[in-house]
Amino acid sequence: MSRRWVRWGVPVALVLVAVALALPMTVRSNPGPPDGQAWVATLATIRRLHDQDDAVVAQFFDRPTSFALGGYADAASGASWASEAQFETDLTAGAIPAGTRAVMYDPERWADTPVAEQRDPIAAIRAFAAAARAAGYQVIVTPHPNLVGVPQAVCGPHPAESLEDAFLRCGITAAAARVADVVEVQAQYLETDPARYADVVGQATEQARAANPAILVISGLSTRFASTAQTLVDAWMAVRGIVDGHYMALPEGIRPEVATAFLRQIGASGT
Repeated sequence: MSRRWVRWGVPVALVLVAVALALPMTVRSNPGPPDGQAWVATLATIRRLHDQDDAVVAQFFDRPTSFALGGYADAASGASWASEAQFETDLTAGAIPAGTRAVMYDPERWADTPVAEQRDPIAAIRAFAAAARAAGYQVIVTPHPNLVGVPQAVCGPHPAESLEDAFLRCGITAAAARVADVVEVQAQYLETDPARYADVVGQATEQARAANPAILVISGLSTRFASTAQTLVDAWMAVRGIVDGHYMALPEGIRPEVATAFLRQIGASGT
């Protein structure tokens, strides 16, 4: 990669020690996320959280070990695509913002991802990663379990099989981990059921690390499904010690106060 930044293959705790030694004392004195976790969010989310509590943003996102999609302060700057084809178009056109360190591919069963990519996400993930690496970017991949429910999917559910179980059986997370630096388990829609959330995240994480021991695994958390901070706390606790961090989402900007209260609570739990 042409730009210097933290390599995610290094154990997170060692990365944080190195960063702490390199930064001024005023920065080192600011506590980071618990367990040295890496956090990912869009710039819009970070700004909404900042409006609620700038100290929370400083603790979780204004750090070299976290990602800001759109860039923010000391966070590693990232950019996101739901279409591998559009990414290659933008790459060829030189349309990727200057200073971008990592690129994220977010294939889902939605209008933003071309149907061909939905049906064969593993092929699209491999193509995205190959193009990104050739251009010198770090790679984040966030495949949604709903991909296996696409009509004519290369790998779909068996009769009476849940989408989550089919997604795990199809090995999409493992395939992503083989070519990525960071992979997200998009299980946020299960966060109101901590046991199921932990089960899906745990199995996907195990697959990812078996495929690539250096992979950084994060799981999704979202205010779309959480009306209280405790819901997020319970989901976070259910996978604490399993994943390396989280993607924090505020879809359409909803309930930033819930996310802020959640981050404030776990941020006080110790590092």
